[in-house]
Amino acid sequence: MSRANDEYDVIVVGAGAAGLAAAAQLSRNGKSVCVLEARDRIGGRILTVRPRGAAIPLELGAEFIHGESPSIFEQLRLAGDVAVDTAQTRYRVPQPGRMKRSEDLFETMKERLKRIPKPRVDVPFAEFLEKHRRQLSPTVRAFATMLVEGFDAADSTRASAIEILKEWAGGTAADAPTFRPQRGYGALMDSLAGSLDPAKTCVQLECAVHEVRWRRGEVDVAYTRHGEPGAVRAAQAIITLPLSVLQLPALTPGSVLFTPTLPRRQVPLSRLLMGPVVKLVLCFSRPFWSEIDDGLHRDVAFFHAQGAPFPTFWTSLPVRAPVLTAWSGGPKAAQLLARNTDEVLRAALASVTEIFGKRRDYRKMLEAVYWHDWQSDPYSSGAYSYSGVGGGPAKKQLAKSVEQTLFFAGEALDVEESSSVGGALSTGQRAAKEVLTG
Repeated sequence: MSRANDEYDVIVVGAGAAGLAAAAQLSRNGKSVCVLEARDRIGGRILTVRPRGAAIPLELGAEFIHGESPSIFEQLRLAGDVAVDTAQTRYRVPQPGRMKRSEDLFETMKERLKRIPKPRVDVPFAEFLEKHRRQLSPTVRAFATMLVEGFDAADSTRASAIEILKEWAGGTAADAPTFRPQRGYGALMDSLAGSLDPAKTCVQLECAVHEVRWRRGEVDVAYTRHGEPGAVRAAQAIITLPLSVLQLPALTPGSVLFTPTLPRRQVPLSRLLMGPVVKLVLCFSRPFWSEIDDGLHRDVAFFHAQGAPFPTFWTSLPVRAPVLTAWSGGPKAAQLLARNTDEVLRAALASVTEIFGKRRDYRKMLEAVYWHDWQSDPYSSGAYSYSGVGGGPAKKQLAKSVEQTLFFAGEALDVEESSSVGGALSTGQRAAKEVLTG
């Protein structure tokens, strides 16, 4: 179906990983589906660009597979793609221009944390670290804070200590095996969209949903497309809006009004938070990091400099390309987002200098820069979610269907692989299954 009709079995709001996964499963099982997407493209917070001559696809949004995600690995298999191991060699920079391997510090941190009793009552992660300052050295506490801010895009003064510690003990922690889709996440989303049954599915882009009217067994969704109003009706709907959009007060720009309001949703919504990220893909004339110190860092995947505006950089390994990705999350990212584009780039290059020293004129070697401001993007208003204090049960509470009529999916609602593409895919498949078996 190329255009929206008036009525379907199911409406899916959002054509990101969760929405496409849900629509694919529903259409394969004979349900007619209308997917409404506000952007002019599919993928949501996945944004892959392929500049001419680039050796690799460049990811401006989601990039990695953390751990051996069953949902992603299965989707890769269906797409005829593979997961490529990115290698785990990490270096940290305790002083500008000097490097040490960071794997030992990560293991030391995890070993020390194992000896500390987990909090019975949830507290902010920063408070947990301060309470146990005698057992955790300043270096370990600083490294733990950098991980929370970078890996989780979280503010350590607001993030749940219980959930962070649980995550670090699981299979998707920062030290878990890390992979990339060989052809990029964009190709994976194209494959997923290509698996939709065209006789059963309509995907409508540039449709900004602004109201969901519902009663048991009936949903009316109102949207705006190119300034013109539109509406579609179904028996059920799967909502895959980002957490930040669900949290917007009613009738504010970009918000979606639910009529009647959703029961028992406000408290769990308030206990999950959206983290900011600034991610710059820096394309240089050559991979200088693999040349310095007689090629000592040729096989390094990640570089960490805790005090830098961009505390984390990574290479394109195992593909050898002159591409470095600069990453800043949490409070540091929020500070960067207050600057203009040139100031952000200067901060990134200053961070490169802090890691590699004043050995090159890095700006002259820079050939291209790519980035997307997810915080200012009205359809995301942030990068991905994390749990605030007391937020542990919130994901399951928000994932519950409303009278078998409204269903919810997205990275913020997954317990096993939260804040990831794997989590988004899993929740989309779960929501579709609930529709089919309800």
